[in-house]
Amino acid sequence: MHAVLQKPLRIAPSTKQLHPPAVSETFAATLPGTGYVRLPTVVGVSGLAKSTIWKWVSDGRFPKPTKLSPRVSAWPVSDVRAWLADPAGWQATNGEGA
Repeated sequence: MHAVLQKPLRIAPSTKQLHPPAVSETFAATLPGTGYVRLPTVVGVSGLAKSTIWKWVSDGRFPKPTKLSPRVSAWPVSDVRAWLADPAGWQATNGEGA
């Protein structure tokens, strides 16, 4: 005769997360008062993907970053705030466009 193994019943739901949170959810992006912000912060506050930001920069729909060194680009906080205030009208008011 074979013994029947039974799994114990679950009494409470599991508290384990099924999927890890996305990077943008874990990165609490806030803009400083002045200065420059790098791409992860811009992604966090804008809600856009990195590739979309770079595409929109080339199209003139998003502010261009400043090159701080050959491998470092950062956006002036004032430019990001201006874009956040009016994303649709930013291109027209700043005269940038393709």
